[in-house]
Amino acid sequence: MSTRTWAILTTLAGIAALGVFAIFQNLPEVKAAGTCAKSEAVLLFELARTQGDLDEVFGAAGSECRPKVIAALDAVNTIDVWLFIPAYTAFVAFAALFLSGGELRPFTWGAIAFAVVAAGADYVETLNLLAYTPDLTPAPERLAESSTAAWIKFFSLGLNALLLAAICFTATPRKRWILGTLLCLPIVGVTLMFGDSKWIQAQTLAFLASWLPLLVMAAKTAVTGRA
Repeated sequence: MSTRTWAILTTLAGIAALGVFAIFQNLPEVKAAGTCAKSEAVLLFELARTQGDLDEVFGAAGSECRPKVIAALDAVNTIDVWLFIPAYTAFVAFAALFLSGGELRPFTWGAIAFAVVAAGADYVETLNLLAYTPDLTPAPERLAESSTAAWIKFFSLGLNALLLAAICFTATPRKRWILGTLLCLPIVGVTLMFGDSKWIQAQTLAFLASWLPLLVMAAKTAVTGRA
């Protein structure tokens, strides 16, 4: 298929992912949770490894906030399974083919492979999280499974972005230096978050700072036909 066709598919997938992200913020359950849920509650739940970590996210057993946060994160994770995971996976996989002009080079195959690995890990993680509620007493090995899957997801997406950057730096005849540089940010953000959870927001911003310009570039090519 032509570069423009891959650009159209990338754009549609990116818009779908953005739309689902907006839905997350406006879910009735999320609004009902209000200040009970921390802004980074979803990510903290994904990375939780102990019962104490879960209590930090949901509040103590029997607290007024606990059922509200459970309902909010269950709603988010249900949509994640059905809509968000397929949307972002398609976006970063199609992006590899858009940036490479449809040529299946090693960097392209690698980026697609990491997108698929991230999706698989995300399903393992999210389905586990949905199974933990409402009692929130998972066995330690289950928490280890879900948190490990979460890290595999994040690092796979970071490596996907790094390979997209490599495509930008090596593409001919036109190299995309600025976009390629921005696509190096996610792996940095994920690595910082792995070292200390205080970098959660920085990790999120790193993906936004690279994925949004990628979406804009794909949309421009989709409309104009010019790479």
